[in-house]
Amino acid sequence: SLLCAACASEAPPCPLPQASSAAPSAGCFAVRDGKLLLVEGLNGRVSLPGGSSLPGEAAECTAFRETWEETGLYLYPRELLAVFPTGFYAYRCEFGEDSGEIDPPARMEVRRALYLAPEQFDDYEWRFANQVETVRELHARVSAYGTAAPGASADTGL
Repeated sequence: SLLCAACASEAPPCPLPQASSAAPSAGCFAVRDGKLLLVEGLNGRVSLPGGSSLPGEAAECTAFRETWEETGLYLYPRELLAVFPTGFYAYRCEFGEDSGEIDPPARMEVRRALYLAPEQFDDYEWRFANQVETVRELHARVSAYGTAAPGASADTGL
């Protein structure tokens, strides 16, 4: 019964009614004070916050919902930064005024959410180790331009 009670927190409705992109999974790429928001899974590995899309759910809505479920933060997807070989759509997300601090609902999906600077990336085991360099490059682009570099391809080619 405790497990069911932990799953009772219902995600807020998608704030992007015009969203239409479909993807198997999606999440947020969000930087605060130069540090990237990541989640540490139950297996101890870190990754971008995100997860699987619900049937008929737009990718941007998946990114919003999954990021809230794993971090408690209200992050609003803007442009698509990358599509990883796993089918994961990574959106540059902005912190909403209603975001507050990391405070995930009791859902037992992740151990914790945290912010890491790029120089800390190698101190952690990544869920998808082959994506670390792409994440590092995206971080540099987002930090330099506040968004993806002009003309940058959203397909990582990995």
